Amino acid sequence: MPTLPSNNKCSELGCKDNRSKYNTYCMTHGGRNSYNDSDSRTESNSMYQSSQWKQTRLVQLSRQPLCQACLCEGRITSANHVDHVFPWTKIGKFAFSRNLYQSLCIHCHSAKTAHEQRGIFMHYTEGGPVELTKNDYQWAMRKDIE
Repeated sequence: MPTLPSNNKCSELGCKDNRSKYNTYCMTHGGRNSYNDSDSRTESNSMYQSSQWKQTRLVQLSRQPLCQACLCEGRITSANHVDHVFPWTKIGKFAFSRNLYQSLCIHCHSAKTAHEQRGIFMHYTEGGPVELTKNDYQWAMRKDIE
């Protein structure tokens, strides 16, 4: 009787380590052994229900109703996600409201989240995509003010 192949190796190119339980990467490349990255998942979800976030989301989608990642590739797609360029769960709670935002479609938001697992934060600009890291947060916030 044939069996299904099991995918138990890390998805990072060239890595032979076993993948973690809840995603396709090993612990070195951003794997997780629990469903939630933090113990306060309920609290972080509630932040998205605040009136401040709902207002920020409406303003961002009004300013940029098209997916910024798709525009970089010459496609026109309606945006339905407002993305924190720097994932606030990796920077700190203060970065939930003090951040750069970009409008993305579902597909591009999922792809960006996959990059975040490896510590790469994609910012889609008119000049094309820019790869940022956690260390770029302070620089980007100063530049945004100026």
